[in-house]
Amino acid sequence: MAVILSAAVTVFFGDRLTNGADVLSFIATIFSILAGVLIAVISILGDPSMLLDQSWRHSYLSATETQRKIHRQTDVFIVYVVLLISLFVFMLADPKATSFWYIQHATFFLTVLAFIASLTLPYSLRSIQKTRLDKAIEQIRGK
Repeated sequence: MAVILSAAVTVFFGDRLTNGADVLSFIATIFSILAGVLIAVISILGDPSMLLDQSWRHSYLSATETQRKIHRQTDVFIVYVVLLISLFVFMLADPKATSFWYIQHATFFLTVLAFIASLTLPYSLRSIQKTRLDKAIEQIRGK
């Protein structure tokens, strides 16, 4: 859905992105910060010390489920990195070159896609943390 929406927005507004340093620097700064925060959150949520003291089978299943949920955040991080590379290439592109239009639209598409993907991150991360807290409370209650 995000890819389709990003493509539609790019068709209508993709030519409005300029390769001015101020605009590209603003976009790069935002997504660089988001990428850093996302890596920190993924590292914290995926930390093995977060596994509760239970049987190895339960810990294995819990770790597998957490890794599955974190996979989406890793995909978003990849989109951020590809966007930053695209911004760099776009900044260096000559507006008179025949490839400029393609680079411009690809960069705009990735910007919109990264923005849309970022909108759901707090909710999915909250869900992972809520599940962990519920399991911890359940374990304490069971003792």
